[in-house]
Amino acid sequence: MSSAGLLSLPPELMLLLLGHLHNIEDLINTSLTCSQLTNCMAKVTPKVILRLAAAQTKVFFRPSPHFLVTATARELGNWARKSDANEKELALRLEEGIDGLLELALEHCGLTMERIRELQLLRYSLINPVTNIIDQCVGLQWAKTPGFWDTVDDAITLSADPPVTLFHLATYGELFAPDFETILNQDSNSRRLSVDTRLEFIKYCLPDCSFLANGYSQLFIGTDPAEDQRLQIRTTGPYTVVPPRSPLFSTHNHNIALTWLIRSSRFRPLYKDLRAKAGVPEFQKDFDDGWWFEEGVNQNWRQRLWECIMVCQGLEGLKMLITKEQLHWLSKIREWRDKITNLDREPPLVKVGQQATLEYPYLLGDLRVCAYRFANDRRRRR
Repeated sequence: MSSAGLLSLPPELMLLLLGHLHNIEDLINTSLTCSQLTNCMAKVTPKVILRLAAAQTKVFFRPSPHFLVTATARELGNWARKSDANEKELALRLEEGIDGLLELALEHCGLTMERIRELQLLRYSLINPVTNIIDQCVGLQWAKTPGFWDTVDDAITLSADPPVTLFHLATYGELFAPDFETILNQDSNSRRLSVDTRLEFIKYCLPDCSFLANGYSQLFIGTDPAEDQRLQIRTTGPYTVVPPRSPLFSTHNHNIALTWLIRSSRFRPLYKDLRAKAGVPEFQKDFDDGWWFEEGVNQNWRQRLWECIMVCQGLEGLKMLITKEQLHWLSKIREWRDKITNLDREPPLVKVGQQATLEYPYLLGDLRVCAYRFANDRRRRR
């Protein structure tokens, strides 16, 4: 068909043709050919734009598929909250790992070109700077600290991928942060995502080679009736049986890396300083949410909730770590503290196996529930 013939098509048919392009680059280039196609591009649906973006996720949206998963996770989480059936579908697709999460997003979510432009700008103003911070906490910069084993207080042999660790933290927040509001507002009518769904995310989207390569496969993968079923891992997604020396076998400690980051002596003070800038006191100055849950340890639950809310605010929430962006968050930090003060008791504890997490999105608790045996073994060696 000639260009004149193409432009003579009805707008609705031209719009349909744009939806059949191969990728997002084709869409942008086609829209630049003339004003008529530019106007037509503005009507392409967010769902089509996401599909075209996913076709080039390894080119423009690295790390893949984490970038696009984070970009759609808030919408996907809200979709899952609409019904038990939706949440059940989310939990099932989580067994396919981060790739399964993107596939589900393609079915139920979308992106606008405006949002894609915003995300690309965030790569330079937010993603790269925060990745550098994470690298200094658990990455190569951290490992190259002079006299590492003698000078770093939390030294450990760790294989982290800082960009992916950032998106793991951001995706958890995008999916589950809305559930904080129902806790803070004491809203018993709004539907929250369950602890079980959160654990499915941790198990399958943050696979950790230490659980398999170090002899833990029999402890985590199986159907032992004596084991808490929430700790069972199916041989799907990232746990599809692969020889440990195969190039398909991930060598990264995704779970342990994120745990180490949250508790890092370089990471936690950034949030403590921000709370100080907000001009409000800590609930507990010497708060230390340890590696494992120990019932009866005197830790202030309000401080735990406050710190957890700050860390788990998704991609935009990581702007709290960027100095010029912090002013926007100070009033929010004070608001969170006031609402926590008004709570009369801690949200319920949820026992999982020999460990525990909490009813609200408690990232550290969710991580260590899934990594308990690794942590307990480390504790015994000490």
